[in-house]
Amino acid sequence: MKKAQGLPITTIIIAALALVVLVILFAIFTGRIAIFGRGVTECPGRCEMPYSETGEQPMTEGRTALEPNAQCDPQFEKSITGIYIAPGQPANTPADKLIYCSTCCVSIV
Repeated sequence: MKKAQGLPITTIIIAALALVVLVILFAIFTGRIAIFGRGVTECPGRCEMPYSETGEQPMTEGRTALEPNAQCDPQFEKSITGIYIAPGQPANTPADKLIYCSTCCVSIV
């Protein structure tokens, strides 16, 4: 009886891992990995407090970007703090033009 000829399972696993590494490296070096980074820092709800390093109210098209006195409704929203990208901005907005907030209201219902 002849032995079956074929690739050992370890060779197939190593080839699959190498392919995954190549895809990740391709994403990093072509800038496509930034798409995932923005999703992590974008506010999933609405912004409560604008964030500004200078303390000024951020402006967009001559208006304040966020309501300065907006507050989370504790009955329906949870307040999370950090530095988040305000929702509703186009995906191709340059990083230096993004509007940030320091408190994000996330729906709990």
